[in-house]
Amino acid sequence: SMLPVLAGAQQRPPPAPTPADAEGPFYPRSLPADRDADLTRVTGRAGVAQGTLLYLSGTVRRADGTPLAGTTVELWQCDALGVYHHVGAAEAQDENFQGYGVVVVAADGRYAFKTIRPVPYPGRPPHLHLKLTPKTGAALTTQLYVRGDGGPTSVFVGRDRDRLSLSLAPATGREPGALAAEFDFVLR
Repeated sequence: SMLPVLAGAQQRPPPAPTPADAEGPFYPRSLPADRDADLTRVTGRAGVAQGTLLYLSGTVRRADGTPLAGTTVELWQCDALGVYHHVGAAEAQDENFQGYGVVVVAADGRYAFKTIRPVPYPGRPPHLHLKLTPKTGAALTTQLYVRGDGGPTSVFVGRDRDRLSLSLAPATGREPGALAAEFDFVLR
């Protein structure tokens, strides 16, 4: 049987757009030749990146729920040694870590990366940098933080830090010790 719609019934408000955060530091000055969704391996190298594996996935949608297929999602972060690649860094680097990756959002709005759990470096808590560029509309540049990992918060983000936090969990059916996180982006 059909249930009547009650007058004045509360509808859930659309989700708020994902907050922006500073692009810096260290967007690549030059993009690596290998820039796929797996940052834990570099083409032509036999080794695997240092650090704890992290499978990051989720969706990219408008506030009305429409999947934003074709959106380009860029991810960059420091390696397990706390060094950003592709910026002329003089410090020793994990040569088996790609440092930057890019994917295109699928028709259902999904994206996925294989990377490492972000690590802190002086003055910054663990974080991932992301830039989402839809086919139409404004791009979003933001950072994702690991829930529960302390450290200073970006003045730019402030109260939105919790809305940019990842909850990490064991990655079921993946490599031993690997972690997984889901994050759904909402673009304006």
